[in-house]
Amino acid sequence: MNKITFTILISGALVLTGCKKWLDVKPQGQTTKDEMFQTQKGFRDALTGAYLDLKSNDAYGTAMTWSTIEFMARNWDVVSPNYTDLSNLVNANYTDASVRAMLDKIYAKEYKIVADVNSILSNIDAKKDIFQDNNYTLIKGEALALRAFAHFDVLRMYGTMPDSPGNNLILPYVQAVSKDIVPLSTYDDFAKQVLADLDQAETLLKGVDPITQFSLSELNPPGNSANLVPVVSDDYYMYRQIRFNYYAVLALKARVYNWLVPRGDANRTNAAKYAQMVIDAKDHLGQATFQLGGLSDAQVGNYTFPSEHIAAINVYNLKTTAENTLGEPGVLARSDFNIQDGFYYLNNLFPVAERAADARWVGMWSYKTTAGQTGYAKYKKFTQKDVEPTNQIPLLRLSEMILTECAQNKTDAESFYRFYCNKKGIPFANGFNSAGWEADRKNKMIREYVREFYAEGQTFFTYKRYKVTTLPASWTAAYYTATTARYLVPKPDREINYHNN
Repeated sequence: MNKITFTILISGALVLTGCKKWLDVKPQGQTTKDEMFQTQKGFRDALTGAYLDLKSNDAYGTAMTWSTIEFMARNWDVVSPNYTDLSNLVNANYTDASVRAMLDKIYAKEYKIVADVNSILSNIDAKKDIFQDNNYTLIKGEALALRAFAHFDVLRMYGTMPDSPGNNLILPYVQAVSKDIVPLSTYDDFAKQVLADLDQAETLLKGVDPITQFSLSELNPPGNSANLVPVVSDDYYMYRQIRFNYYAVLALKARVYNWLVPRGDANRTNAAKYAQMVIDAKDHLGQATFQLGGLSDAQVGNYTFPSEHIAAINVYNLKTTAENTLGEPGVLARSDFNIQDGFYYLNNLFPVAERAADARWVGMWSYKTTAGQTGYAKYKKFTQKDVEPTNQIPLLRLSEMILTECAQNKTDAESFYRFYCNKKGIPFANGFNSAGWEADRKNKMIREYVREFYAEGQTFFTYKRYKVTTLPASWTAAYYTATTARYLVPKPDREINYHNN
């Protein structure tokens, strides 16, 4: 967005303390690829570069979390008439030049991440002998997972509708560094390649990833514990939640299969299988690796529920960045990162009678008090403590695994959802409606995805997956309406021209 100034500071390490090897990267241009891939450190540096691209402003540092993608879902209002670019984005005017520029930047950044990891994957097997311990397996597994993650985001954003994708060639699945134009794949073939990368990553990381051997508390020592001896011999592999670890691979497979449910019932079974594997994960002490966040987390300011983070990015000075952007008065004193008409939308999302116990409400939402903005709300999810591991924007969370709506009978579906509601502090006493329970589940799932993952970039994709044209009148009235055209996000013109020549 050329009219918004964001202050994401991404030049720091992926973590702030310990693990200083994250910062030990030569400036671009000083190291050729041939030199870089002569040493284990060079491969590590290349992987670090991919993670830095992942948390850049055109990816998950801004655009794919609380900014561009959330405007597309109408989770923010555009009030000022001076910002026609954002108004066009909210209204899905994809012919507008400014809107196309925003969307093109996301597309380019996703494929930049792919290029980063392809450089690694194109060289790593030939250099296998230079690696010590499990570095070869871990680096290759993470690179494959990152490649799948970026490609799947491209499919969700720029691909056709998941319920009827057709057999047209739509997107390139890039698996090598080359100047040649990569042929386009069909929707189904593209998805198969995503899953093939994840299958390989799962095989590599299983039983090797430190997250399967140690507890998260052991792998995430407090920032003031400079003298703490790491539990792993190589501290480069601490802080596994800000990497694509073994469980992140399983969670991403659950997300992909859930997206592909319209393509066959086997996908529903697989989505449930991989989600359950994450839910059932235990550390070496027999404790659950990931735990649902609840009211007690919100009350102490852990608004993103870090105990749920399966994969996340670490953003230096996140609290200040969030306050400058989503707080009061917000970026450039504008009210675009707000909900218009006071709590009209929020009153439907979060009924007043339920707010006191709802972990997604307590401490996260409030009216603004700045003159001229008192009719708007501010959102404080990312106004966190400036310490690890809460300085994180989640990419994959346990809540999504619990909400993966793949239980194939009413009893199981209710059991999962009741467990979730009890932890989040919302009522679910009577279960799903007996008549048409699947439709009732669908409406509840859409609502939970919006409430749970607000400003995390998942709402638009949830709407697209369900082909939402309007939200249920019982909780949002006519706040959001759409046609299929809203979900058919165009690729860059240059990309289209390449493949038409």
